[in-house]
Amino acid sequence: MSPIFDLHTHSTASDGALSPKLLIEKASAIGINTLALTDHDTIAGLSEAQIAADKHNIKLINGIELSSQWNNKTIHIVGLNINVNSEAIIDATIHLNQLREERAIKMGEKLRKVGIEGAYENAKRLAGNGTVTRQHFSTFLVENGHAKNQTEVFKRYLVKNKPGYASVEWPGLEETVAQITSAGGVAVIAHPLRYKMTATKLRNMIQEFKVLGGKAIEVVTGHNQSKEIETATAYAKRYDIAASVGSDFHSSNTPWSQLGKLVSLPAGLTPVWELW
Repeated sequence: MSPIFDLHTHSTASDGALSPKLLIEKASAIGINTLALTDHDTIAGLSEAQIAADKHNIKLINGIELSSQWNNKTIHIVGLNINVNSEAIIDATIHLNQLREERAIKMGEKLRKVGIEGAYENAKRLAGNGTVTRQHFSTFLVENGHAKNQTEVFKRYLVKNKPGYASVEWPGLEETVAQITSAGGVAVIAHPLRYKMTATKLRNMIQEFKVLGGKAIEVVTGHNQSKEIETATAYAKRYDIAASVGSDFHSSNTPWSQLGKLVSLPAGLTPVWELW
């Protein structure tokens, strides 16, 4: 049986809807046999995922999605095939979750000022033992009638210049790539075409990323249309870096990022899994 990959997924350890165990079970049911769990700024779900992966004969790639910053833009860098006992990764998760907690408190205060009480407390409740993310605030706001869906709630409340937005200074790109590399992992730019930057800036970012030791970009994602895949393919070829595939799966309620719905990598690219 040929490998079916999904190298960007989330569980309840961050802002996914499924526990690591249920995520693996779902992946197995639809035929995925190589999956990376890449929760936001945490590796807390990997041990549970590994137990389930062993049971269902899935190759689990230990991963993480680290929040980073380049040119005053928030960038997400996926680390694949990392050593979960790496001191660099453990230290990174502690620091990043401190930043997330500080941001969550600020978001709750800002929403309270516009008449929305209990946002922080409920976001924490929804996160459980997982990392608090904007998705938890979004879920609370939708459930309480402040917007009709996730897309609307982000536009009205959770992006820059809106009532629930709180800025955070994430670690720089150099630090993030170094953390992944020192953990024996492969650094990958997540969903490169989703950042609101010009083509020139994106090219500059990819070029700098490679110089810093970054190894790949996501070419096929859950959000891609065929033209976007062509664009990402051209970047991978231009900068001679590997290509990854990842749905960015969070839940079945996001139809654009579903497990098992990814197209194959275009020909002529180096698949990221050849790097480990």
